[in-house]
Amino acid sequence: MKIKRKNSMAIKNLKPLLESIKFKSEKFSHLKIFLNNNFKDINKSWPRKLPKGIIHGDLFIDNIFFKKKKVSGIIDFYFAANDYFMYEIAICINALCFDHKKRKFHLNNKKIKNLIKGYESVKKISMKEKKSINILCRGAALRYLLTRLYDYSNTPKSALIKIKDPNEYYQKLLSHNNLSSFKDYLN
Repeated sequence: MKIKRKNSMAIKNLKPLLESIKFKSEKFSHLKIFLNNNFKDINKSWPRKLPKGIIHGDLFIDNIFFKKKKVSGIIDFYFAANDYFMYEIAICINALCFDHKKRKFHLNNKKIKNLIKGYESVKKISMKEKKSINILCRGAALRYLLTRLYDYSNTPKSALIKIKDPNEYYQKLLSHNNLSSFKDYLN
């Protein structure tokens, strides 16, 4: 029996999320046009028929445990689903391959090289997958920007959860918008 689960945060599911965001705060009101334009471009350019399987879908540093600099465990499989393997890599690039210095997020090409090298020690990345990396990174950044904006706009101040800053993924999406090829991520 094959078990499948659709990705609830796939690109096609982001439009309703985008439309549900209330831009109440002046701090983020300028983003509405930016987000709509990015969504349209990403959705139009989203790759078709890449290798896929089960992905974690939320591989952030707080979901990965290390022991002696090696992965020893992974938690929080809430977003696990069937999707492109390279979408998982794009999520990891966004979550693990940026440095935060002086309130700015900067892409760290060395971290990306190490991530790709480690991944390719297990599974080679096809040329079609490499050509899709930018749009997948943009889509992953948009996903997290939208969920953070939604939480920022809709979570009551009395809630016991910590709202994460949407600006982080705004900066990351801007970084990806200034890149295009797989080589851009490795240089």
